[in-house]
Formats: sequence, structure tokens, C-alpha cells
Amino acid sequence: MRKSDFDLTDPVVVLRLMCGLFYAPHILFKLGNMAGSAAFFGRVLPYGEVMLYLALAAETACLIGLTLNILVKWLGFVSAGIMGIAVYATLMTKGAGWLWNLGGVEYLVFWGVSSVALAVHAWKQEKVRYGRFCLLVPA
Repeated sequence: MRKSDFDLTDPVVVLRLMCGLFYAPHILFKLGNMAGSAAFFGRVLPYGEVMLYLALAAETACLIGLTLNILVKWLGFVSAGIMGIAVYATLMTKGAGWLWNLGGVEYLVFWGVSSVALAVHAWKQEKVRYGRFCLLVPA
């Protein structure tokens, strides 16, 4: 980690921190109501309880990685995938709707698109910094 990873004058850093830290309340809500969360996951996804634990693992990875600027090039896409599944779950339980304050998917789509933007930015920065793409971390 570098000091520049937390430079709040850089808009990309602010977006990355928001995309990462916003996972904290989602994780805490699921952990605080495991039975209810498992029931919800079971209604919209096959193997609901397994999917709940997978979601918790993926969301925790995104919380840590995006917040601390670790593997953003991959975790941005993981975050977008999580949001895609959340959009699906919202549509299956509440029906079609856009406005987040009415139970729609607006917020989830914004978060997912922002996550993709972070991943693409991280890949481009890696190419500029090292002259090539690396699978995980630069050698």
C-alpha cells in the first residue's frame, strides 16, 4: 500500500473507496440475520445457503481489496458480478423497477458500472506502469 492509495483528491480513489466500503453494511446485515438472508437467497437462487456464504466471501474480498487497493483489476469485475446477481434477485422479488428508493435496481446498476470502471482503470494503469498486463501482481 502507498499513501497515494488513499489520496482523497483523486476521484478514482474516492470511487474505489466507496465501492469497497459500501460492502461493510451489506456484510454486517447478512451476518446479523443469517436465517433471513438464507431464506431470501433460497427464494431467488438455487442452493440458497451455499450462495449466501459465497456472497459473503465475495463481498468480504471486495470490501478488503477495493478499500486497500488490492487486485482491483479483478475485484472490480467480481463486484460487478455481485451487483448483477443483486439486480437479478431484486427483479425476481420486486419486479421491474428502476428507482432505488422504490425498490428498484438503479443503485445496484450504478455500483456495478462503477466497479467495472475501476477494474478497467486498474488494467490500464498496470499497462502504463509496467508496460504489460500481469495475471495477479507484477513480478
